[in-house]
Amino acid sequence: MLAILLLATAFAPHERIYPETLDWDTHFRATPDQNSQYAAVTSTIWQYGYTAKTRGNNLTIDFSFLAGVDANKSWVKRERISNRNTSKILLNHEQGHVYINFLLLKNGEQILRNQQYTVQNYKRLVDETAKKLSKFYNNMQDRYDVETKHGSDLEAQQRWNSFFESELSKLE
Repeated sequence: MLAILLLATAFAPHERIYPETLDWDTHFRATPDQNSQYAAVTSTIWQYGYTAKTRGNNLTIDFSFLAGVDANKSWVKRERISNRNTSKILLNHEQGHVYINFLLLKNGEQILRNQQYTVQNYKRLVDETAKKLSKFYNNMQDRYDVETKHGSDLEAQQRWNSFFESELSKLE
């Protein structure tokens, strides 16, 4: 029996994960980039790993997934938050980045787990699919910032908020 272990990073698998709810004090611990024009940056992570076991042409793959906010790379310029409303608007926008990352986690998990693999193609197919998923959701993150003007276009932000609500409700 051949056992192959490929891990993006070592981590413990979780049974049920919900999107984190951002909080300025908990999730934004990095030193702000004073050269950046932005008031806040949310750094998210997505990791996957798998163990594949083969016996002849029989293949069993056990996947693990992890996603979340990297508080040590996320930051906020508190001096740019002039009042509670500004804080609420900015934090809501940053929460959208967490939702996109959560959609990557859940949809990526479903796609990778349900894809058809063979002993000959699983390594290549897992890698290619993970790269495509990462690219798709990274592009979504960029589009989200462009369309909402980093949260300052409140109408566009509301459209995205509705999109998040619709997509997240499909995962329950």
